[in-house]
Amino acid sequence: MSNKKVLYIGTPIFNYHKSIVSEFKQQGYCVDYYNDRPSERSIVKGIIKIKKSLMNFIIQRYFDKILSETKENSYDLVFIVNCKVFTPLMIRQLRDSQKSARFVLYMWDSLNLYPNSKELIPIFDKAYSFDLDDCNEIGKLAFMPLFYCKEYEELGKEEVSEREYDIVSVCTSHPNRYKTMHELFPKLEAKGIRIFSYMFLNKLQYLYNKVSEPEFKDAKRNEFKFKPLSEQENLAVLRKSNTVFDMQHNMQSGLTMRTIETLGAKRKMVTTNTNIVKYDFYNKNNIFVMNENNLDEIEEFINNKYVPISEDIYKKYSLHNWVETIINERNNNYFI
Repeated sequence: MSNKKVLYIGTPIFNYHKSIVSEFKQQGYCVDYYNDRPSERSIVKGIIKIKKSLMNFIIQRYFDKILSETKENSYDLVFIVNCKVFTPLMIRQLRDSQKSARFVLYMWDSLNLYPNSKELIPIFDKAYSFDLDDCNEIGKLAFMPLFYCKEYEELGKEEVSEREYDIVSVCTSHPNRYKTMHELFPKLEAKGIRIFSYMFLNKLQYLYNKVSEPEFKDAKRNEFKFKPLSEQENLAVLRKSNTVFDMQHNMQSGLTMRTIETLGAKRKMVTTNTNIVKYDFYNKNNIFVMNENNLDEIEEFINNKYVPISEDIYKKYSLHNWVETIINERNNNYFI
């Protein structure tokens, strides 16, 4: 039995944290996990996103709790994803309490969205990001895309049964996504293309967007869902289609989690992210890079059959490989 220990701090979004914990355990680590925010209550998450300074006291109290509960443990690895609320001073205090640990940061979001995270990068022994532009800008930031979990790999082994939907879209409704999908999907449906669309949004964020974002001025409450789809619900929807629609946030260049999960499930994709053509899994038969000039070609694309890619390339994007890279600092080439 291994006595290696990891302190993992990260956002519990869509239960990805549970999959990461499980994979660390499979690779021989005991895991202590903490949320990277003091609460999952919508009001807390909303205030942190809109004006974090209002939560400083609660954040400090939460960090002190983590420090107190972990100071007697000796970790081999302290792994933090995004680090949305903790300050450089807090991370240095954590380093002082875990002098023998290797500290690794992974940026799941663009630095354009969390610019304060730039100050954190030098404090870590190793820092990764899914965003290629950020890695090109900051020398100490190593590039590593997101991952797909075993559930998507298992789905990829199944035969696609009778399609109920031609395109499925499950996403958090950022303003640029909402504007594009609000205009595009009715046009596609008018052509007979069957679409499943699920736009999730925090209630407080919806109210904030209605006031501050021009794209949301005429948005209707019933266009959004205020509870995210569970992983099992998302898999059930994906099982009924062979094509996924996805848009990156307009302030980031990295491939979304949905993109990598689509790869894992061996489905095709319609995307607006032009960077995808640089990746080694890109195949124009499987991936349609959408722009305002080629919308008429989507109907033909969704009738294409998925073309399998190299198994070596496919496995490179698995959660197993992702955690193994965090542990061993192995270098991977992800580009054509």
